[in-house]
Amino acid sequence: MSLISAAILGVTLLASPQAPDQRAEAERMANSGAYAAALKQFQALAAANPDDVEARVWIARLHARMGRPEHAANVYRSILAVQPQHVDALVGLGNAFVSLGRLQEAGDALNRAEALAADRPAVLTAQGRLHQAANHNTLALAYYLRAIALDPANADARAAADALQASRAHRVELEYDFQHVDALLEDAHVGTIEVNARVNDAVRIFGRGQAQSAFGFDEQRAGGGVEWSVTRHAWLRAGALFGADTAFLPESEGFVEASIAHGRARGMVELRKANFEGADLWLGGPGLAIAFPGGVEASARYYRGRATSIGFDTSTTDTIALGVEGPFGERLRLGAVFTHGIDRLDWLTLDRITFEADTLSLNASYNFTPFTTFEAGYAFQSRPGDLQVHRARAGFIFRF
Repeated sequence: MSLISAAILGVTLLASPQAPDQRAEAERMANSGAYAAALKQFQALAAANPDDVEARVWIARLHARMGRPEHAANVYRSILAVQPQHVDALVGLGNAFVSLGRLQEAGDALNRAEALAADRPAVLTAQGRLHQAANHNTLALAYYLRAIALDPANADARAAADALQASRAHRVELEYDFQHVDALLEDAHVGTIEVNARVNDAVRIFGRGQAQSAFGFDEQRAGGGVEWSVTRHAWLRAGALFGADTAFLPESEGFVEASIAHGRARGMVELRKANFEGADLWLGGPGLAIAFPGGVEASARYYRGRATSIGFDTSTTDTIALGVEGPFGERLRLGAVFTHGIDRLDWLTLDRITFEADTLSLNASYNFTPFTTFEAGYAFQSRPGDLQVHRARAGFIFRF
């Protein structure tokens, strides 16, 4: 063996483990959630070898995980420009377009992937996400179940199928509220039950009942309404509740809520009309919620209220509510809302429709399973006249 050949062999033996070790370390960091560090490693691999397609796939995948679908789409398209039948790139491009709301382009990419690899679970799971985003939930569920049948250990497909089945299921919601004002007033106890039934993918109907024991009065009211998914971006909920011989709960209350989403933004509007014994209340206004990477959402809402009593005295209130919520682990969500004005519009009472209070609410929800959710909350309210109010809330949602 010549001296030159021996030198080349020695360099090869020394250098060859380095790239696999670097790649393995980058994959380990990516799978452990160290996305930024893994991205730098894969970018270094791709810079050293522009033909390293798998490193570029990982770069795109990490951009997607870091909430940058546009960056991911650009990298996937650059891969497909040289390898048009790269299935992982087609799947990744389709997923990125779904995140961006560009469903037609997502369908083009994923249909190409399915034509090449119809039995690959990743392809079927991506098709499920696409059809779910398009509000074709029956077809989406069929894709998820096919993916699970091929790979029972596919956690992504199983989680997506469970979440979709839970969102389509009928549900029963139970809630208990406790309110303490001060030592001079009786504590309030409120129980609420709602049964919400799915008619089809676009329409749901609900019945709601509420009972309150407070200030020496036992009161009940009941009613129902409809929820309508007008499009995959727009949603409408309307209903009415009616009471008999109520003193603090409304004798009748009607409400309409609407929401429309575009990208990360969601616009909302709500209108309520409540008739009490001796007073009427109109309340309504717009809101805006912004979704951030990681599942965090911030919201702001404004309501204008107008209350009229029997003596024709009219008062107006301005309500502002600022909130934020986000995940804390896989199953727990935490949130906080500060409200100046009238809070808890789902539980309006006569004693708090004509003044502006300050309320800080803390809320938590825990998905014990995809079909069962436990909720809890605490609120502190400061009312005019140095009155301080403490509230506690517990809830349970069962889907079937």
